Amino acid sequence: MSLKNLLAARWTALLVMSLVTVLPDSSRAQSLEQAFSIVQQAVEDGSIPGAAVLIMQDGEVIAEKTFGLCEISAGRPFRMDTICWVASLTKPVTATAAMKLVERGKLDLDAPVVNYLPVLAQLATQDGRKQSVTIRHLMSHSSGIPASVPLRPSFFFTQDWFDRSLAEVVDAIAARPLDFVPGSRAEYSNAAPYVLGRIVEVVSGQPFGQFVRNEVLDPLDMHDTGFEVAPEKCERTAVVYRREQGKLSIYCQYDPDWDVRMTMPDGGLFSTPKDIAQFANSFLNPASQLLQPESIQSMLTKQNESFGLGWIRDREHQFSHWGSSGTLVWADQKSKVVGVFFSQIQDFELLASLRESFRSEVDRAFQN
Repeated sequence: MSLKNLLAARWTALLVMSLVTVLPDSSRAQSLEQAFSIVQQAVEDGSIPGAAVLIMQDGEVIAEKTFGLCEISAGRPFRMDTICWVASLTKPVTATAAMKLVERGKLDLDAPVVNYLPVLAQLATQDGRKQSVTIRHLMSHSSGIPASVPLRPSFFFTQDWFDRSLAEVVDAIAARPLDFVPGSRAEYSNAAPYVLGRIVEVVSGQPFGQFVRNEVLDPLDMHDTGFEVAPEKCERTAVVYRREQGKLSIYCQYDPDWDVRMTMPDGGLFSTPKDIAQFANSFLNPASQLLQPESIQSMLTKQNESFGLGWIRDREHQFSHWGSSGTLVWADQKSKVVGVFFSQIQDFELLASLRESFRSEVDRAFQN
């Protein structure tokens, strides 16, 4: 049965929409409603099962809405506290964890990674020439490390994968040739964050996931965010769907029995829109005290045509990141607006268009 048909019978009762603040600027409110209608239409026509969106300005949530379902078979509605797999939104969190060690003088952005992980001493391009990859290269997708994560299967929400370690993945990365000379260009890599995460472990003396919890998540009160979902919160966790050749299937349904040793630095976090908004807002608000202003400036400075350190720099005054699960967060340094879009379906082309349309309409509301 198609997603559209599955939703049709439940649509009226289960579409949840809640505008938390009536904006004083009527034109702005109208523009935001237009943004929300884009998402609503995507649910109504069966493009996505459901979604949650949130708009924050100056650290305050000014609007949030939910649409459709987070689990089709159970008829479970999307809510603002629905926990979602955020996929690659994890990458700026990983970079932030590393930056905490830079601030303490334990990491140097321009130091070769071999200084911290001797196993990487043989990194070389395909012609056999040894190359020096730096921490900065890892954080700006300019390391030359191939995109794919070695040892990881195409479907990785399994206990076998969660039993792996970052050290094992780094050993496998060390055995592969680089795709290009580090720093010569930028190419998105899911594998490079594993090297960065392993360095965080070695330098901090803590498991990567624990360091992220202690140094990033807890200071920002991101209590619904983590590489694992607490058993009592599993009923709030969305099912992740995947559409292939027009057919919808379940990609991930969180299992509370998983023992997550592999805390994926490239995309392992689960979170809520509010938690992710708080994280992005910390880069707009120096008073957040998560990072020093100099560190924030470094992470938001374009290192190449597309990336800062951990963040994508794709629009003027803005930094962002998206995830393959249908997620997006962006923040505007001029308007102090943070926008979050969470869906839970893998359909790259459709979601890329939907997220960008929603983002553009929200940006339009704050142009003046």
